[in-house]
Amino acid sequence: MSNPTQILILGAGYAGLMAAFRLGRAAQGKPITVTLINNSSIFVERVRLHQVAAAQRVRAHPIPRLLRGSGVRFVQGRVTRIAAQPQQVHLTAPEGEQVLRYDYLLYALGSQTDFGRVRGAQDHALAVGNAADAPRLRERLSGLAADSTLIVVGGGLTGIETATELAERYPALRVRLVTSGRVGEGLSERGQQHVRKVLARLRVTLHENTPVQAVEADALVCANGERLPFALCVWAAALRAVPLATDSALATNERGQLLVSPTLSSLSAPNIFGAGDGAAFAEAHGVPIRMACATALPMGAQAADNLWAALHGKPQKPFGFGYAVQCVSLGRRDGLVQFVRRDDSPTERVITGRLAAFIKECICRYAAFSAIAPWLATNYRWLGQNAFSRAHKSTVVIQS
Repeated sequence: MSNPTQILILGAGYAGLMAAFRLGRAAQGKPITVTLINNSSIFVERVRLHQVAAAQRVRAHPIPRLLRGSGVRFVQGRVTRIAAQPQQVHLTAPEGEQVLRYDYLLYALGSQTDFGRVRGAQDHALAVGNAADAPRLRERLSGLAADSTLIVVGGGLTGIETATELAERYPALRVRLVTSGRVGEGLSERGQQHVRKVLARLRVTLHENTPVQAVEADALVCANGERLPFALCVWAAALRAVPLATDSALATNERGQLLVSPTLSSLSAPNIFGAGDGAAFAEAHGVPIRMACATALPMGAQAADNLWAALHGKPQKPFGFGYAVQCVSLGRRDGLVQFVRRDDSPTERVITGRLAAFIKECICRYAAFSAIAPWLATNYRWLGQNAFSRAHKSTVVIQS
């Protein structure tokens, strides 16, 4: 009897879990083994890490329990290398070093905070976007004295959410938001005005157009020579991909993302597919894709479907996608829903206040359930699905 076909999925975030459920369902009753590998046994709702830092209760989702009945095998371990020839994955597991063979691989290891651009950032700041740092940040915040200065670096959506959440939760702290440009640059004028209004209400001091040159143990050193002292620094600036793809000599971009074709297959090997924050198109393709769960979920679904098609020598579909809104939490009682065009550029239409906060919460719940609920993952649909294929009337076939 021949060995079963081995499909490995690396990473159990939004993209990885979505792909696992779709492939697990398709493989049931067939000589195909689907294995999901993740360093943690807990699914992390990354969009809620600023709530974890603010000492709010966020439900934990054990991955083995989520996968019950799905037909997907779970292996806990940290992947250290991917070999394209021979087709193997090397990992460090609690039981020791392991080597797993694969016929097809789906790379969904996601992203991490990019500390490398600023000297001292990794040593003296905590990243709200890293699952390991969020609980440490919660502990540090609980021990700060009143009138202590908390600095949040990053004027994008993560920085805005973090600054407002922490300022609301800890009103006795002096919260400063430092950004190299303008706060909320990707938002419309109306959206930016509302963000500024909320920041002012929460007494968050803005330092715009203030690039950070270095982070010291107790102060930021700005490019203009100014020093901004702090008791605690939270890093909410740029993200970059987990470096595994680059370290494994696969084709990547300057942010470490696996370079993929329009069908989400790796440029280095047609039997490797990429999805989520850790993958990017090699050339311009359809709508620009930013790092977010809003793109990770459909990419995970499409990558799984195309992997299955490649396994059976059937046509694959180029990835199609379109944006509709950007949702920003501004504490627990306020928010911003920024309507955008399909290419993610903002319109002047916004929803603010408690209604926006409610919509944001609903979208966060839907995103999580799309990844962890098998029935929803296997029937998941998204805006712009198949739009690229219809427009170009083309498909790509890669034989197994």
